[in-house]
Amino acid sequence: MAFLSILIFVGLQGAWHGLEVSLDTYIKDSSLADSWVMSTGFSKQDIDEIKTINGVKQTGETTRIQVKADTKNGREKQLFLETFQSKLTQPHLVKGEKLQDDKSGLWLNLNYAKANKLKVGDRMTITSQGRSVSLKVLGLVQSADRIYFTGTEEFISPNDADYGYGYISSATLRHELGYQGDTNVLEIKGQPLKIRDKLVTILGKRLVAYNDRHTLVDVSDALDRVGQIRNLSYLFSFIFILLAILAMYTTIRRLIETQEKEIAILKALGISSWKIGWHYTSFGLLVGSAGAILGLAISPVMSWFVLGTQKDMFAVPSWTIAYSMSSVVVILLVLSICILASYLASRDAIQGLPAEFLRGNKQKVGRQVILERFRLLWQALRFEHRWAIRDALSNKVRMFMGIIGVAFGMMLLIAGIGMPQSINHLVDKAYHEDFSYDTRLHIANYDAVKANYPKGQWVEIKQAKFTPDDGYNRLLIVISDGDYVNMKTESGDPVKSDGIYVTKGFAKRAKLTVGQELEVTPYLDGKSYRFKIKGIITSETNQGAYIKQALFEKEKGKFSPSTLLIRDRDYADNLKNDKQVISRIKMRDQEKNANDFVASLMSIFLMIVGFAILLVVVVLYNLGSLNFVERTRDYATLSVLGFKKNELRRITMLENIGTTAIGWLLGLPLGFWFLTAYVNTFSTIKLEYTSYVTWHNILLSTVIVVLCSMSTTVFISSRIKHLDRVQALKGVE
Repeated sequence: MAFLSILIFVGLQGAWHGLEVSLDTYIKDSSLADSWVMSTGFSKQDIDEIKTINGVKQTGETTRIQVKADTKNGREKQLFLETFQSKLTQPHLVKGEKLQDDKSGLWLNLNYAKANKLKVGDRMTITSQGRSVSLKVLGLVQSADRIYFTGTEEFISPNDADYGYGYISSATLRHELGYQGDTNVLEIKGQPLKIRDKLVTILGKRLVAYNDRHTLVDVSDALDRVGQIRNLSYLFSFIFILLAILAMYTTIRRLIETQEKEIAILKALGISSWKIGWHYTSFGLLVGSAGAILGLAISPVMSWFVLGTQKDMFAVPSWTIAYSMSSVVVILLVLSICILASYLASRDAIQGLPAEFLRGNKQKVGRQVILERFRLLWQALRFEHRWAIRDALSNKVRMFMGIIGVAFGMMLLIAGIGMPQSINHLVDKAYHEDFSYDTRLHIANYDAVKANYPKGQWVEIKQAKFTPDDGYNRLLIVISDGDYVNMKTESGDPVKSDGIYVTKGFAKRAKLTVGQELEVTPYLDGKSYRFKIKGIITSETNQGAYIKQALFEKEKGKFSPSTLLIRDRDYADNLKNDKQVISRIKMRDQEKNANDFVASLMSIFLMIVGFAILLVVVVLYNLGSLNFVERTRDYATLSVLGFKKNELRRITMLENIGTTAIGWLLGLPLGFWFLTAYVNTFSTIKLEYTSYVTWHNILLSTVIVVLCSMSTTVFISSRIKHLDRVQALKGVE
């Protein structure tokens, strides 16, 4: 247990602290901005006014456009290109020519290039505003504001094969791609207060979005992952340190029970109980130190293993593992616990005269247990049942250790199996219940094509400021009538035209309730609206608020959607020649992307299951060994009295079954709690993960715990075959 405690804490710390150091170094070297403002266009006056906001230290300008990348296989790919001359966040050059303003070409992001087998010197054909241009790949880059780049909020994990980004010079943007608009992205250094309100005042309906490091998914998901792994290390270490106390206590007790004659000789020679106690206490130091050293030696392997599971998710130039002083504190804590547990175990066990130890196996005085007061019930029990109950209740520490071991093992199994189930449930619910379209279209001009798709459902997604809120902008999603947005409230009702409906995650963070008035200021609108909250939606994705088109237009809002949900069979021919379609996303691709995200974390979930199994086996084996050592004389006596070895094995099995059953019952609520706490660490401002437990989870966890329990019972019971009755009983003579 000392080894596992150190291995888990130090191993996981090496991963999360290493990720933290890697990110901090990357962010510092790249001069990452603190926040980003998107607008339909910034004038010089806009930028000057934003610079005067108290707390704004520095600003940088860039122009960002979305283009199509032509491919040989005809698969649609999207690139986000931006200028770099006045950008605060400096791109990291991996390979190729240095970024220069007088160069005509493209610096492409590394992951997209790898996924599409592109290299420096290749040419790419991109299409923007109907104009196709061939650009040379001048270099491969990464950017600190694109660490977790998904390309669109419709994907929850990176999709490097279809979405990429790159940098071009201002001259290339204007002369070759034909863009003549204003700068549309402003980067800010500093922590200005109430900047959201001030941006609305300055930019009005030209304000598209505002994000900081907490809300920009490309950055926030990477920073949040540090906390997720850190919380996991704390939760795990607490469990194993607690069990280290019990394991060390029972181990020293078992050691003393097997060395009673040696203790008697030492006492007879005049050696004090204190010195004998210190001798056995030093075993705690020795065993704890050995476990700590072994855990430290192996922890880098675990650190790199966990860190390796994150490399496909986050685009960071260099990775490292790192440790802090808290590892030293935990090591000292584990050693102190081992020493203390050894001292407490030896202090009680070595009390007595040498003659008592020479007799061997000091017997405890049997006491009446509470069940014996219910005579009818007690008499109805078979002898082995009464024996097991009395033996368990007279050895409370041993029984407590077994119960805790099984309970915590069950808890970890439910969490390890339940975490992927919970995320898979989110995926299934999102793409089979909440939404039911085949393809999601990004449309350039709603008014030009709305009559062409009568069977589709239009969706307008805007960033908005809500009052009250939790300090962050959320999505306002306005939906037309249709059959493809099907999310329900907590009471099972659909979204209606009678008010606004907020998602559960947003409601929880902002403390919103049904019936409350909510003020909404959508960006690209410039006006504020007030709606009554009519329901809390159980959707885990797109955290924000939903409202029907009819109600929004009734309140004088302009419905200008750019997203259209359709069934492929309805409009297969229309899409081929529709120039208004900017991009399309298949639901099956979204679902596959989400499943890839789950697969990237499976190794961590399997690690949890592995530790849970190891925990149950170690604890129950230790418990069974102690039980056998303490009860050797009893088993020998029963054997002499005529009990068969199968009956003796049944007695040992009954006690283990009882311990397992009680631990299982405690493990169920603990497992639900641990899974909920663990799942919540993955929740973000944009996604709300909820725990989901099925009977399959409980059944599989139960089977694993029972098999582990029975295997250790069989192993310990096999020692009864070799029980030496003469040796066990001759101590009295």
